[in-house]
Amino acid sequence: MKKSLKNDAQKVLASYSAYLEPYVIQNDSLACLLSKYPSHTNKSAVATKVKLLNLFYSTGIMATNAMAEHIFNIKDIDARLACGDKSLVGEIAHLQLGNAVRNNYSFATKYCAYHQPDKYPIYDSMVAKTFATLFSKGFFLPEYKSYTKTSFAEKLKDYDFYVKFYDYFMDEFDLKEFSYREVDAYIWGALKIDKDFDIKTLI
Repeated sequence: MKKSLKNDAQKVLASYSAYLEPYVIQNDSLACLLSKYPSHTNKSAVATKVKLLNLFYSTGIMATNAMAEHIFNIKDIDARLACGDKSLVGEIAHLQLGNAVRNNYSFATKYCAYHQPDKYPIYDSMVAKTFATLFSKGFFLPEYKSYTKTSFAEKLKDYDFYVKFYDYFMDEFDLKEFSYREVDAYIWGALKIDKDFDIKTLI
């Protein structure tokens, strides 16, 4: 382990809570919807979940109805979410619109994470940039040695790779007691709050 960031994370999460207050209603709305319609047997509920996630996170999906239909038709989606099937992210992300294909990767990770937060970390550009910077400073598994910073950043769009590095980051920096969502908030909070948190010294 390079350094324990546990105490740093606790301080950031406590300080960041005030910043997150405007998003409480947003998260509560999604939580309420998901508690009432956790499965994918109701097409209207799926459409509402897609639209709310797209709106709250500004994921830029123009064809939300097409995405909802796409998700609704994925075979065994509830069982796959329950077991944390990582291939589901790519399947949701891949949306065929006429002759064009859209890869809604970030949205797909958020959709899975909201249904199964303990099994799917969210792909976020700020988190990805943090990981890429850490990589460029020598924080990586031996098998990553051949990557450049640019190719490593691009590889993070491979969800299996992203999750593996996310888990490695949490393990190496003593963050395993936190959830994926908390680690996401920790990175965001540390970079947004004007204080000298430990993670800033690493990146």
